[in-house]
Amino acid sequence: MNKIDTLIHRRADDRRKTAQACVSRILRNAEARGVDISVVGSLAKNRFRVHSDVDLLVHGSTDPARRAMVESLVADQLRGTNIPYDLIFASDISSERVQELLNDSV
Repeated sequence: MNKIDTLIHRRADDRRKTAQACVSRILRNAEARGVDISVVGSLAKNRFRVHSDVDLLVHGSTDPARRAMVESLVADQLRGTNIPYDLIFASDISSERVQELLNDSV
C-alpha cells in the first residue's frame, strides 16, 4: 500500500468511527423518545468510505412535530462532523422499499 492509499484508508476509518459514534448516540436518544430508527446503506453494510453519508430509516408515524424532533436530534449529533446524512421516513415510501432497506440494516 502506498502513502496515498494509506492516508485514504486512515481517513475513511476515522470517518467511519465518527459516524458510528454519532449514530450510536442518535439511536440511544431516539429510543429514549420512543422513536425507532434503523441504520441502512453503506454504514449498515460496512462499506462506509471517505465520501459516504449516513442513511437512517425512521419507523412509525411522521406527524410534523415528530419529524422535526427527529431531524433536530440527527442534525445535533452530526453537526460539525462534515458527514452528510439522509433521513428516510418509512411512512413516505412503499412497504417494499422499506423491506429492501431493512435487508441491509444493522
